[in-house]
Amino acid sequence: MLLTCALVSIFWISVAWKVGKSRKADRWRLGPDAPVHADLPRLTVVIPARNEAANIGPCLEALTRSDHPNVEIVVFDDGSEDGTADRVRAVAGARAGAAPIRLVDGGGSPVPSGWKGKPWALHRAAQGLSDSWLLFLDADVRVHPAALSRAHSRALSDGVALLSGFGKLEMVGFWEKVIQPSVGGLIIAGNDLDKVNDPSRKDAVIANGQFILVQRAAYVLAGGHEAVRADILDDVGLARAFVSKDLPIRVLFMRELFSCRMYTCFSELWLGWTKNLYAGMRYSVALPVALSGFVLFEFVLPYFLPMIAACRGDVAGVAASLAVLALMQAVRFWMDGIFGQDRRFGLLQGLGALLLVGLLLDSVRRSRLGQVVWKGRTYAVGSTDETKA
Repeated sequence: MLLTCALVSIFWISVAWKVGKSRKADRWRLGPDAPVHADLPRLTVVIPARNEAANIGPCLEALTRSDHPNVEIVVFDDGSEDGTADRVRAVAGARAGAAPIRLVDGGGSPVPSGWKGKPWALHRAAQGLSDSWLLFLDADVRVHPAALSRAHSRALSDGVALLSGFGKLEMVGFWEKVIQPSVGGLIIAGNDLDKVNDPSRKDAVIANGQFILVQRAAYVLAGGHEAVRADILDDVGLARAFVSKDLPIRVLFMRELFSCRMYTCFSELWLGWTKNLYAGMRYSVALPVALSGFVLFEFVLPYFLPMIAACRGDVAGVAASLAVLALMQAVRFWMDGIFGQDRRFGLLQGLGALLLVGLLLDSVRRSRLGQVVWKGRTYAVGSTDETKA
């Protein structure tokens, strides 16, 4: 019992130490206070939109408030059936005089064999664009007015061909606040930006498809989205394609520059993360299984330790396990404050951890059985084809 308590305590102390260390080091932070280049090249923002009527309006309205002096916005309507195109036209008409918005009709033709849906949409959207820089942006992203100019300036200053970042994760509903911190924490913990931004660490590559800025010439050299046509995680695949051509990339913390509410209900959360998690672990069965065991030990078991110790009549064990729980909750309370999350839901981190384990294992199951479904398309591991759900 005491050994278990010691191991859990060491883990949570290390978490607090790492978070504190990352807060002091701001080399990978990009905010609205960052310097801006005096003469920024023209930038085209490319937004793939499939049934995004609820999101595309606020996304475009935020973009039209950008302080970047030379921007065009291209929305690629990927066979939407919910009025997405009408919303784009409405915003474009109401925002005349701001950054120009161009709607491209992608049609409703099926995704070709050998392609996944999003890479196919982005590949087609990028065709014919001649500007020297492209920003691939998801429709559920809301940018700060300074986001485009600061990101573009940082890419130029650092001399990188691809710049991506982690924004603020917006959480509104109950299940978002329970699940998203657990999954988000897993992703951040597994991707040390010191390693990600080290050109010699080609094994630590990552990018966030919500916001990917690329130099167009480098994008073409890397093979564009055709190079990742079969990837469910096209963002990570694109970053790897750049690195494979020795094209430098940069990934930053950009919480002050953009936000994203990824999912709005439990079913979206479940389908979205079961699509991504197994793919993010490169289709290794051992890794999610081992990670599930680790999560259960460090995040779930401690809630049961006081009861176990009490049943054994272990007074010292009860005291130690209660101290561990207090430490866990104190660290979570502190972290929730840092990341602007609802601190009340830190009390449910055990439930969030259990659901994370369920997501990990179900992601493996769905992927291997060809039952991954997203936006009306079904994905199967081992096959590059898609079908309508």
